[in-house]
Amino acid sequence: MKPGTHVRVDFSDVISIGPGKIGLLEKIEAAGSLSAAARELGMSYRRAWLLLSSVNTGFSEPVAVLSVGGVEGGGA
Repeated sequence: MKPGTHVRVDFSDVISIGPGKIGLLEKIEAAGSLSAAARELGMSYRRAWLLLSSVNTGFSEPVAVLSVGGVEGGGA
């Protein structure tokens, strides 16, 4: 195993962003769906939702906006 480095940016005592949250945001952007992003990353929807919620509440404006599913389906 090679040694590696991971960078985490602390914006305040409340919010920090590292590789996990960045990867989730990238997958949400690509898939347009929180559930699809979670599946691609091999994490539960709840875990993905909690990570996204922590990012959204940590900034003055949401980083990603979710819409509830239905006939047309939801999205992020």
